[in-house]
Amino acid sequence: MPESAVVIWADGPASSPYEPDKAQIRIWGSWVEDSINALSSGAILSYTTLAALNADLNHPAFSLAWVNGDPVAANNGIYRKLGASGTGSWVRFADLPYSFIAATATGDGTPNAIEAVSGIPVSSSAMIVLDLIDTNTASPVTVAFNGGAALTIKSNSGNDIATGGLIAGMRVLGTIIGSTFRLITDQVSSAIVAEAEAAMTSALASRDGAKEWANNNFGVPVSVAGGGDGSTTFSAKHWAEVALEGGTILRGYLYGGEISNNTSDLTNDLDIAAGVAATDDSTPILMVWSAVTRQLDVAFGSGNGGRFDSATADGTWHIFACTNGSATVIGMSQSLNPTSAPNYPAGYTKYRRLGSRVRMSGVLRRVVQRGDRHILYDPVIQNGGSAIASTTTAATLALSGIPTGIEVDVKLLASFTSATVSSGALITSPYANDPTPGASLSGINVGHIQVASQYAADEVRVRTNTSAQIRHRAVASGSLYLALHEWTDDRGANIFKGGPSLGSGGSSGNEIHSSSYATLQDAITAAAGKRLVIEAGSYTTTGLTGVSNIEITTNGPVTISTTSNAPILDMTNCVNWSIKGHLRLVGNATTYTGYPGSLTDSGQKGIKLSNCNRYLIDGLIEFANINGSGLYVESSAGSWQHDGIIKGIRATSCYHGIRYTNVAEYDHVSDFSISNCAFAVMVESGNVMFSDGKMNFNSVCVSIQAGSNNAHGEFINCQMNHSNYAVDVNGVTFGEVFTGCIALGDQAGSGHGTIRVTNSVGIVWNGGQIGADISLDATSKMALLNAYIRTGLTSAPAVTSGGVFTAKNNIADTTGALWAYNN
Repeated sequence: MPESAVVIWADGPASSPYEPDKAQIRIWGSWVEDSINALSSGAILSYTTLAALNADLNHPAFSLAWVNGDPVAANNGIYRKLGASGTGSWVRFADLPYSFIAATATGDGTPNAIEAVSGIPVSSSAMIVLDLIDTNTASPVTVAFNGGAALTIKSNSGNDIATGGLIAGMRVLGTIIGSTFRLITDQVSSAIVAEAEAAMTSALASRDGAKEWANNNFGVPVSVAGGGDGSTTFSAKHWAEVALEGGTILRGYLYGGEISNNTSDLTNDLDIAAGVAATDDSTPILMVWSAVTRQLDVAFGSGNGGRFDSATADGTWHIFACTNGSATVIGMSQSLNPTSAPNYPAGYTKYRRLGSRVRMSGVLRRVVQRGDRHILYDPVIQNGGSAIASTTTAATLALSGIPTGIEVDVKLLASFTSATVSSGALITSPYANDPTPGASLSGINVGHIQVASQYAADEVRVRTNTSAQIRHRAVASGSLYLALHEWTDDRGANIFKGGPSLGSGGSSGNEIHSSSYATLQDAITAAAGKRLVIEAGSYTTTGLTGVSNIEITTNGPVTISTTSNAPILDMTNCVNWSIKGHLRLVGNATTYTGYPGSLTDSGQKGIKLSNCNRYLIDGLIEFANINGSGLYVESSAGSWQHDGIIKGIRATSCYHGIRYTNVAEYDHVSDFSISNCAFAVMVESGNVMFSDGKMNFNSVCVSIQAGSNNAHGEFINCQMNHSNYAVDVNGVTFGEVFTGCIALGDQAGSGHGTIRVTNSVGIVWNGGQIGADISLDATSKMALLNAYIRTGLTSAPAVTSGGVFTAKNNIADTTGALWAYNN
């Protein structure tokens, strides 16, 4: 066949454009015309080999046939019949018309002389996707497809592939041009960095065409390990990639820097591969470093010492690249902020976490790293190999062998045994709601027991929290056994991807993105008077402070975890603001285990409102594991006028799901759902309206307590089910109204969801349904009107002498007649 159009009309240098050969154009054009005529002339036959085709001449002239599968690559193609039926011959005139062909490297070749196979014969008219299994160790590199001739692999710019430019697991796309395989996608940048550094005094001829790129550093300083002035020009390939991402370095940029245990001292030493990364701040510096070895048992500053902290200890060690703006150093710290460590080098204020490792029993665990994937050389058996008791009540388990302080996705091999047939276990992330396991419920991921006291096993992948915890729960009690095999850590890359990184970048008018700033706090502060979009992902904070005149939203699910008892988001003294989107705020409490359970009020808060006015919370706003209050509201601004609208609150495993106290008034809270908390809603203020709420499986659903302005709010269309107390009122002088609400006791029999009124007056329940005990002390007054009474769940009202219980027009479920205790 003639040369392809890509070759004939190839571009030349800008200063000397290539002039195509007219003779080649005529040949190519005639071939295209003949192909079109042939392809439109009738039905097409198919043969697996050329020999089979040549053996069948019983077809009229100009018949078409495909050969697809001949072991000789050149024999495959489209053929046309010459001569009458029974005579003549077949003539090849076109390649097979495939747009893309998938090929895979095999173990028969070498890293530098690749042997590859494809299900479809390759040709110069098709794009070829090649999956690699080895990293090349020399240059040039060749590839032979299906036993054919070796083709020299060339970069997109026509150069030989650099050593290390093709890595194991990489997928490249290219075309066959003559005796070469030219890449459309390109080799990895670190290989070019290494070549550029080796050729600093004598530029390679093959790099001449890239010099113009190399001189353009987009005004972004580069820090190179070993020195420099902070404005070092980086490689052509790197800057081409950066330009494709918008002309600026993106927050989270990271290539290379993989960490491995040094074979000379597996106990203490780590090898850090050469790499490139942007620092984690709003004006990032690009750091470039060569491969180094760092010793945990030697303080930084002495030889290959890498320990920033003062002493070696078991636990999680985070590995950082740090820069002072011109040089880059590598070291280790047990803190996520290495600047707090005593041996941290002065002036190196910008840094980036490259990864994390765990030291156990005085030894760094051996890890095989492949990008974000970390495979443990030896699995870590959890709980020393002893059984982990798993019951029908959820419990958290801190895994050993994985880093803490960060979230990771872990791979566990799990076994479960139970005396109950068909029992199984469900392992979930603490960030998700606690689901009920079972085949007809939320399912299980550690299989069903088919025979009592035998085992079921499965592979489980789940997200941990920053304390390395997972959650487990069984259909029926049994023993769980876990082995940790690997974890996945994005090393900060995914959190910060998605927007420019130079402070003012990522904005559009009055909208900015969190990825434009070093921390969420920086983004919130900068967004006063604007709309802030928090990028989907997981974040950790010691506390965020809000601002007035801001709209906060998300572009996907966002999880913010805290490491302190400070409010995760403190909106004190903020006015005219809103929070929307999908936002999950997670504290460090353990999962709720029953009243009063393990929960305490340690002052932790999800969102704190104090002295606020004119605000809106509307979305899927979740609180979990808060040692205090999910939503905490106090101190109304403007003469007790909070004037806020709150929709979409969800809370679980909090001491208080929602708490109103200290003169917090005139809010409307709607569409809320609270479960597995000590107190779903606690009100110690007046004039707060709650509507369309679901409160289930709490110790107390609604707690109305004496406080500022003494209640006189309202609950409308709310469920208060399966809890110890549906309503607990104490010391209220101005009353509280419940309209169209439902209160049902625990139908499993452990409690009756009592409505308890103590030293309170003006409690009115109008309509709805009651299936709970009612008790009043001697100083209380309550009216129950127009309700449907579940008599099987409601005992006779317990009213101490002196108390006043008025019951009118209430209907009994068993008879449809008036309730026996109406008066």
